[in-house]
Amino acid sequence: MVKALSPDAIETLRHLNDVQAGDKSVTPPAAVVAELLGAGLVAKAGRDGVEITCDGRKYLSGDCD
Repeated sequence: MVKALSPDAIETLRHLNDVQAGDKSVTPPAAVVAELLGAGLVAKAGRDGVEITCDGRKYLSGDCD
């Protein structure tokens, strides 16, 4: 089970969920990226970006263990 996320991390995850793969989006703050990467909810994409993972989508849907 994933620990509770900060409000900023949840908002960023929601934003990433709405962005189409490959689209350029605003880079979230480093602390938020680190939190989401550490939880396995996003993965690095390109040089500076991140993309939501399947686990990230599951977290948002409430389908977590």
